[in-house]
Amino acid sequence: MSRSMFDDIDTAPSGLMEAADSRTLRLSAHPLTESELEGLVRYQEAFLGHIEQATVAHDAFARAHELGLKASGLELKVLELANALVRAYCGQRWTARKVRTRLAELETQTDAASVEKARRARDELGRLEHLEPLARRYGQQAIDLLNQHEDRLVALHTRMQKALTRA
Repeated sequence: MSRSMFDDIDTAPSGLMEAADSRTLRLSAHPLTESELEGLVRYQEAFLGHIEQATVAHDAFARAHELGLKASGLELKVLELANALVRAYCGQRWTARKVRTRLAELETQTDAASVEKARRARDELGRLEHLEPLARRYGQQAIDLLNQHEDRLVALHTRMQKALTRA
């Protein structure tokens, strides 16, 4: 027996630890509903409607957030819980799309370096397409709901990222 419960933590496969962590976090996850998702979409559209038109004003982000929150009809806590899930989902789906596009380009090339890159891209794409870790963390029903609206959500996610990272 180990002197401490942490002495042999490296003997457990990391996948099992991640799964256990996800299941624990699932207990605290907010169950996303269709109406909350629509509220989040209204928030993002209102936010973007203001911020994409705004000049670089010192209060542009605060005003965009205020307008988005009002348009959403959601409490701030619910909005932020939904936003965390949607950001994780959309980030993974956006990345999978980019890798899929790059893989298609690599598959047209026959040199050894491109073949190896294509193999690695296929492996990465397989990992990205696997949504089970997100389902363990947030619940399968939430992921099913997001899958129904994937194109719209990823498009909004892309616009939000550009708005939030512009100089």
